[in-house]
Amino acid sequence: MIKHLSLLFAILVITIETLNTEEELKETGFGTPPPRHGLALIKWYVKNCIDNNMVALCNPVAEEFGFHVFQNSEFLLPPLKDKRTYSYFTIGNLHYPHSEDLPYEVRKYYDPHNKLSNMDRVVVKLNMNKNKIEEIYISEHYNPPRTFQLGTSLIDDLRWHQNSTQKVIPIISQNIFS
Repeated sequence: MIKHLSLLFAILVITIETLNTEEELKETGFGTPPPRHGLALIKWYVKNCIDNNMVALCNPVAEEFGFHVFQNSEFLLPPLKDKRTYSYFTIGNLHYPHSEDLPYEVRKYYDPHNKLSNMDRVVVKLNMNKNKIEEIYISEHYNPPRTFQLGTSLIDDLRWHQNSTQKVIPIISQNIFS
């Protein structure tokens, strides 16, 4: 009985802060400094694995890039009400099969003997009927209370900044009339 009450209490007190700006993300310290890989992982994920409508471009069900089911056994995230439609998937465990398919920028500091180089995770809530990502979370594997949800404005900002990596070089015109 006490175990069931503590489980119910744990479910009731799940409060996850939503990050809406890059400044808020920076203040969490998530995924930095190297050898941590989470900041590179989340930037890569929002640019390459979802479109502007949050449709999944990478297939978590097929375990692309090391995605795998996130059981939520510690009740880190809100419980799923409809497990036939929704599932949590996680990416970022660099020990997991197919994680070697992640880009070099994400894996470059990985050292299998250094826990810091493999502690960051991205967890997504997938609507499997629509192939749509409903929610995105970031978390520290060895420190579950350090879990945050990404707001849509932050996702858009990260995607925009990632897409604006090409530098515009101004053309300085010479005055041909002088």
